[in-house]
Amino acid sequence: MEETISVRIPREDLKMIEEASKFVKRKRSDVLRQIVELGVKQVMLVIALEIFQKNEATAWKAARLAGIPLTQFLDILAERKINFHYTKKELREEFEGLT
Repeated sequence: MEETISVRIPREDLKMIEEASKFVKRKRSDVLRQIVELGVKQVMLVIALEIFQKNEATAWKAARLAGIPLTQFLDILAERKINFHYTKKELREEFEGLT
């Protein structure tokens, strides 16, 4: 379900949104919804990576929070050279929980 909210947007950001809207020939509101969607996904990934690094969540739970498959989350950990602090036993248990 969608909900309408009011938000203040800095003038400079609004200019960029309007430029993007003209460039892609879509309504400003459509472009803004896409920006919010991408931003939310990015923020959720950052939060998931942070809680994983702090050992506050397993890789599986962090991946779920980020809304991505565990395998993709593991790839991101590798790409960003984030220490994978699991033992083989913990990792095995994590993958067994997926089936």
